[in-house]
Amino acid sequence: MSAEPKPDISEFADFADALFKQRRRSEKVVRLALNRAKAQSPVPVNELNDVSRALDSALNVVEHAVEELRMQNDALFAARTEVEDAYAQFRDFFEFAPAAYVVTSPDTRVRYANQAACALLGLRRNGLAGQLLINWVPLEHRGAFRSALIRSLSPGMVSDWPATLLSKDGTSSRPFGCRMRIRAVVASGASSPTELYWNFTEETDEDLF
Repeated sequence: MSAEPKPDISEFADFADALFKQRRRSEKVVRLALNRAKAQSPVPVNELNDVSRALDSALNVVEHAVEELRMQNDALFAARTEVEDAYAQFRDFFEFAPAAYVVTSPDTRVRYANQAACALLGLRRNGLAGQLLINWVPLEHRGAFRSALIRSLSPGMVSDWPATLLSKDGTSSRPFGCRMRIRAVVASGASSPTELYWNFTEETDEDLF
């Protein structure tokens, strides 16, 4: 998963403030020019008054635009805060879920793994991220694992099948049976899965009865 660059909301507020200040400066300059014109120019006063009213109208439009920008900036800031709060909440749901969850590429390269997955595999997060999940399948089970994986690559389908994985225990590894549940996800515009969502649980002897 890739994160899109976040808009710098402060830029919108700075632009609105700069526009408002420019409007004030322009109003002062133009009104000073009009006052001088009224005192020195042969142009009829009523024409200058028309110019003054047109200026007022234009300045009001600018002021309304500034207020609209500020309102939109406030709404954008509130929406961004809401999205970031929701993201943090779902990240915590993923990270601290009691079940093992892993996100991989279609070739099983690990992109994200929660704490339960790391504990079940006996690995630290940095020892799992970027590695192929199939590396934690015993050699004699990899053929069956690949076959089941290929059948699971239909977008949107949730596959469920038994597998054997290895769990690190110090310098050795122990195999354990588990139940794999996989969902293939296709990104917008893609024709084939771009990510696999995995959930697996260890099967104990009690689960067999």
